Amino acid sequence: MADDPLLAVYAYVERAYLRLQASDVLTHCMEQGAAAPMRNLVENLVLAGPQSLSALREILAEVSSRKTQLQEDQRQVFSKMKADLQQYQVNLPRLHTPYSLSRLTPVGFLGLLRGLGLEDDRQLLSCLHVMQGATDLIRSVAEHLDLLEEIEFYLHDWMWGLIYESAQEGWEQSGYQVGQPIWPL
Repeated sequence: MADDPLLAVYAYVERAYLRLQASDVLTHCMEQGAAAPMRNLVENLVLAGPQSLSALREILAEVSSRKTQLQEDQRQVFSKMKADLQQYQVNLPRLHTPYSLSRLTPVGFLGLLRGLGLEDDRQLLSCLHVMQGATDLIRSVAEHLDLLEEIEFYLHDWMWGLIYESAQEGWEQSGYQVGQPIWPL
């Protein structure tokens, strides 16, 4: 029965449906800037018990996929900004990453540019404009990444709870009672 191709197709379709549903819920979370829609979905699955572990794994896979995509988007925005700044002969030090740049204020960025030897006011203003557009996008992506990490932590927490519950059920079905030694003495 495990080799039944029809069962394999059903399992695949079910996983695809779960991923699609998780994607929709993640989109709602991103739009709202809150994890509440995902928490509702997860809590409903948890109420169903340990048989929901595979569904939670699919949701976790979708969260991981979305995180990877956002990290790539952030890297591309940062790379484009660096390339745009190179038109003004500005090479950012290796210390700067998308994360550090998202925390940099316009005044701090102007100080960095002046420290790199850029003095022309027009070029400074153009570089500041490039930086502002990129940091707005990078900050938005960083907020979404933070939200996904919160959701990921939440999923892991509930998954461990369900794994524990499943193990307890397994022990109970085997006849083990709490306080009873596992091996006879």
